[in-house]
Amino acid sequence: MDTTAPENRGNARFAMIRNLGLLGVGQVLTKGIAFIALAALARRLSRSDYGAVEYALGLSSFAWLIIDGGLGAVGVRRLSQRVASAGELAAQIPVAQLILALCVAPAMFLLAAFSAHDRTALYLVAAMSLSVLLLPFKQDWLFQARGQMSHVVASQVIRTGVFMLIVVFAVWGDANTQLVGVAEIISVASTTGYLLLMQHLLVTPARLSFSRDALIGLAREGLPIGAGAICWAATQFVPLFVLTPLAGMEQTAYFGAAHRLGVSLVTFSWIYHFNLFPVIARRIHSGGAHDDSLLRLSIRITGWGGIGLALALSLAAPRMLPLLFGPGFYRASIPFIILVWTFPLTLLSGHARWLLVAAEHAGDMLKSQALGVVTALVASAAFIPLLGAKGAAAAMTLACVAVWLSSQFLADRRGRHVPFKPCVAPMVAAAVVLSAARLTAMANPWLEAAVGSIAFAALGLIFDSSLREDLLWLAGRQRNVPALT
Repeated sequence: MDTTAPENRGNARFAMIRNLGLLGVGQVLTKGIAFIALAALARRLSRSDYGAVEYALGLSSFAWLIIDGGLGAVGVRRLSQRVASAGELAAQIPVAQLILALCVAPAMFLLAAFSAHDRTALYLVAAMSLSVLLLPFKQDWLFQARGQMSHVVASQVIRTGVFMLIVVFAVWGDANTQLVGVAEIISVASTTGYLLLMQHLLVTPARLSFSRDALIGLAREGLPIGAGAICWAATQFVPLFVLTPLAGMEQTAYFGAAHRLGVSLVTFSWIYHFNLFPVIARRIHSGGAHDDSLLRLSIRITGWGGIGLALALSLAAPRMLPLLFGPGFYRASIPFIILVWTFPLTLLSGHARWLLVAAEHAGDMLKSQALGVVTALVASAAFIPLLGAKGAAAAMTLACVAVWLSSQFLADRRGRHVPFKPCVAPMVAAAVVLSAARLTAMANPWLEAAVGSIAFAALGLIFDSSLREDLLWLAGRQRNVPALT
């Protein structure tokens, strides 16, 4: 029986929605700033040099997930469950991550040297390999665990803002492409400095502590989570890394533009589960009976929201990609139409993946992520030689499908049921709207996207009565809610 006081339920619900909204607004702002920078580069650089920029930025993003090593999630879990103090973790985790960074930085350069076959890409990767050495000191996980999301958002705005200003005012053509690497170094240094200052003022003094036993303990706990994160990143970036040597920088530019939009959407999935994970961890740690009411509500909301957004963007893609990146990027619209569906797939699979982590079955999450990597590799090898950027997009989407299905299966096998039924209705509604769009074939993609979105929303409100109840709960007008504390 749930004994949580109603006022505590309301406070927890308000805090969750507030933090989620804050992170969402922050991501919209930071992604908007980043798009200004990348759109400027797409218009000012040749296709080859823009492809080199996308390759280098993608490799840098992949490197950061390796350096994180799952230790951020370990820190959140230990602080949420009061297993260790903030001072201890803030001193130990950067040491472990710095050791990883010292291995990853030279590996980035060697990979680019053997696979990119492009001088500009090699220089950019060399510069960005220096910037990743600063990332261990960027401890945004510390503020996540304490619910201080405003500092997480501020650090993201600082990073993208500094990068955008340097790129927009300093990079005017291929002769200035190398300055993109300088911009990355300065932007990472700026955001790291801000978080270190806030940590020192608000949480705990910034210091390092080397303890072999502590590092071994962190490594054991973080290894399956970190390996899962690396595998998850590989499902997103392996097609990009395979595409570059097989199809060249021009195809990389088209895929990179579509991929940047797709990964930006997937980041919102990360934000959502970034905020939901501590709640799930506390519920499991409290020892109560497993209750899937919260997951059912979350899956319904994210299913309708994620699939609806993917539907609208896929309909608008023929006009949207040239508008964002320039007329020459019309050929990026088809890869984007394929890639955009990785967003709802990631939103939905995140429930099972992070439930496994919270229940201390991170090894199972790793298995599902590993299956995604294998799927991405096999599909990339099969599709890219024939389809180029479109084949890379198809490989990434198939990998996300594999991760979702396998994580659902593994969570159910552990007795952690993740409801599947709430996402069936939005899938059917999206299929109906897409079929109607193909039959009507409107001349204006913007109008087609608007009509399709309205039709999709109407189908949701008509045929899914539970969706209306969930929306009323989010608005604070429904009392019969799952406990969040």
